[in-house]
Amino acid sequence: MKPPIILMIESNGEAVELARFALWRNNFHCLLQWYDEADAAIERLLRSRRQDGDHELPDLIFLDPGMMENNGLDFIQAMKSGRATRAVSIIVFPDSDYPPAMPELIEAGAVEYLLKPDSSQQYMEVVVDRARRWSKRRRRRAATSGNAGQDGGTGS
Repeated sequence: MKPPIILMIESNGEAVELARFALWRNNFHCLLQWYDEADAAIERLLRSRRQDGDHELPDLIFLDPGMMENNGLDFIQAMKSGRATRAVSIIVFPDSDYPPAMPELIEAGAVEYLLKPDSSQQYMEVVVDRARRWSKRRRRRAATSGNAGQDGGTGS
């Protein structure tokens, strides 16, 4: 079984390295990818995928909405409208000084809106907890639909 792919769309490289360390320290085997520019993430996940469908999608995206126009709403809607991309779990993960309530992001399809904790220890715990929870959930769905396809079902 391949390790899950976790993508962080995050402008703070130190936050990404802290997440990488937390995952390693907790023996959570995954491929952690990072975009520090929202446009590059959009290009890779949405536009280039349409042209070249062999890119593997992440199992989970940690999205810093402060990097994106419209707080990431357009990005989430685009991800949820694509047949291949709609199953990707997106956690909106803003800095703690960001507005605490963004119900439209959840309504658009984000699985969670979670302010980044201020302490490094809490930040690491949250990243590992969410990585375990959401990547496991998607992998279970993928295995189920894969089995349905093998058993003669449609498996979509």
